[in-house]
Amino acid sequence: MAQTMQTFAIMFAKNIKLLQPQQLCCQQMIKYSEKIYEAGKAKENVHFLKEQREHLKELRSKIIKERDLIKEKMNQLDEQIESIKKKNTERKKQNNN
Repeated sequence: MAQTMQTFAIMFAKNIKLLQPQQLCCQQMIKYSEKIYEAGKAKENVHFLKEQREHLKELRSKIIKERDLIKEKMNQLDEQIESIKKKNTERKKQNNN
């Protein structure tokens, strides 16, 4: 019985030694997976920022187009106002004569 205990203790000690390199392997895999995770996060952030930049470009172009449309409409209204003023002055002149 003592001999079986002794052989069991020796096998147990060997198995513990076999497990230790696996722990090192797990630690290295954890470090490697953390690096992969960080690289993935960085790529995701870059992709997100590119999408935001494109969205901002689109918004800027829309705003510029709207400004141009508003300027055109304002110019048209100014022209209409001037034409109405001219008609009013012509009417006043005709009524005074």
